[in-house]
Amino acid sequence: MKYLILALALVAGAANAAVVEYELTIGYGALNKSGEPVTAMLVNDSYPGPVLRFKQDDTARIRVTNELDVDSSIHWHGLLLPPAQDGVPYMSSLPIGPGETFEYEFPLKHAGTYWYHSHTDLQEQSGVHGGIVVEPPGGSSGQAEAVVVLQDWTDEDPHQVLHNLKKDGHYYALKKDSVVSIAGYLQRGAMGNWWESRWTRMGAMDVADVGYDAFLANGEPEIRLFEHALPGERVRLRLINAGASTYFLLHSAGLDSRVIAADGLDVKPVPVDEVLHAVAETYDLEIAVPDSGAAELRASAQDGSGYASILIGRGAPRHAEPMTPPDLYASHSGHDMTGDGAHDHHHIHHGGPRRLAYSDLDTLEAQRYAGGPEARTIDLRLTGNMETYNWSFNNIPLSRADKILVERGETVRFRFINETMMHHPLHLHGHFFRVITAAGKGPMKHTVDVPPLATVEIEFLANEEQDWFFHCHNLYHAKTGMARVVRYSDYNGNPEFMAAKKSSPDIRDTDFYFAAELKLHNQLGMAEGWTANARHRFEFEAQSLDWEEERGDLAYLYRLNRWTQALAGLEKEAGEDVEYRLGLRYVLPMMVDMDLYLTDEGDVEVAFDTHFQLTKRVQAHWEWESEGEYHLGVEYRFNERISAEAAYTDTVDASLGVKLRF
Repeated sequence: MKYLILALALVAGAANAAVVEYELTIGYGALNKSGEPVTAMLVNDSYPGPVLRFKQDDTARIRVTNELDVDSSIHWHGLLLPPAQDGVPYMSSLPIGPGETFEYEFPLKHAGTYWYHSHTDLQEQSGVHGGIVVEPPGGSSGQAEAVVVLQDWTDEDPHQVLHNLKKDGHYYALKKDSVVSIAGYLQRGAMGNWWESRWTRMGAMDVADVGYDAFLANGEPEIRLFEHALPGERVRLRLINAGASTYFLLHSAGLDSRVIAADGLDVKPVPVDEVLHAVAETYDLEIAVPDSGAAELRASAQDGSGYASILIGRGAPRHAEPMTPPDLYASHSGHDMTGDGAHDHHHIHHGGPRRLAYSDLDTLEAQRYAGGPEARTIDLRLTGNMETYNWSFNNIPLSRADKILVERGETVRFRFINETMMHHPLHLHGHFFRVITAAGKGPMKHTVDVPPLATVEIEFLANEEQDWFFHCHNLYHAKTGMARVVRYSDYNGNPEFMAAKKSSPDIRDTDFYFAAELKLHNQLGMAEGWTANARHRFEFEAQSLDWEEERGDLAYLYRLNRWTQALAGLEKEAGEDVEYRLGLRYVLPMMVDMDLYLTDEGDVEVAFDTHFQLTKRVQAHWEWESEGEYHLGVEYRFNERISAEAAYTDTVDASLGVKLRF
């Protein structure tokens, strides 16, 4: 009898299923989100793109037309679908070329809030993203609801943003007012923390890389929702963090809120005051409409540099209190380093605001893999270098990494050990995984936050096939190497895709970036620059003293690890023979660069240099070489490109001038 009931249910479900079709067009369009009109990439001429709505068991048929002059693609973030429909160029399919149309078709296996975005180049930052809602098989509950897509917006071309970060990982600190200085440590009585940061070579801390021009909700700095809902009515807010690199802190003016779904899956309701919403996660909040007036749900950028405002209800709004900015001068050793799981250390007790922790989430479906073999654990250290802006797993970027091989049917556990001072939102395509928390509840998710210096474990059932992408969903981290391919062991890859990728213009962690400085002083002229990728670096320097004595240096460096590079170079001074050098460059404690090399004359030479950020705009720099040369400099930075500078050297007592950065 029970089999007959099951069969009837399956037939009824199939009878109610439908093929739901959408037409999406990716093209250029003008946007002005901060007072500066720019050209963006839009989906159906909207930013964000349209919300796609389905019911579970429907079949999605979506035709995507590319009207750009470059390749594009669409990835369906969080949806379980066949590999060929996943939308990762050169892994699951070829990209959609200019003027081409690709038809995606896949079944909707599960309900919830999800989203779509380009997986090509930096198009996600440029505007190619939108929301997805999959309702349960029976349809909507009738509860009033709204989809809110959170966004970070830059007026700059995202390629220039990445180039700026490659020149200096702290390039945007001045714009964001997040420069960490000795003056700031002194004001806080925290010079011990400064010493610790220098001695451990961790350097200045920040929680975000990019200086954005606006933070938006559904493309606007402020939106109003549920104006016609009754006071006290409970409404559903489907929140999607489509930011390229921004974590949002959700906090409100006293709204009665509870989390009812995470990454699309229903959870037991959790009352909250705050949610740290990682990049690429989705959360469904159930909110009581205020009894009178409207109340603000504020999505504040985690670094405190701005926010988007969501007003709930009608009438005069009550605004949320500004968030407390992160303490960039705190001790690095103060960060949680336990294995309790991401977000756990954010849960505040003792009458403070109730901030969501992963350990609060109890997914309303099976969470363990009964009868499966013991999980195989794979350690992945989250590694990076803000000075060179390279990101990786186990200090190996995607271009040099082996595939992570899995056997179909096995349970795989990833242990993430974050060795950096950044949050990393890690996303596994094609699978849900269980987040292992101290509470043992193990919520199911597709994206997990790994906080600074923390260890987080997840496990998943390897029940798919072929290749699936796994990466940090900070767009700029992923593009500089923080990614892997999870491959099922019986698959050898698609030769057509692999051949096409070799000639593609896609951003790679092997790409070279160029930077240069020009110093023009009254008694000194100097030009220096470099071009580098994750492994190779070429440097040049040309100097003129009193505009008469010239000297030039060339060097090639090969990165051995984060702290060490092999060095080969030469120096030529006017009237002297070329001197050839072979040695090492090593970053000493206190963040002092040391060049130790052997010359072609058999001499062993050593040189040291470092800098100190004295105030927000003033930086000191010194160099010393064993041959007796030295350089002391102080610069005042007007902006990211221009500084005034004073210098004192062994050959020129004092000089004044400007420094220009390119």
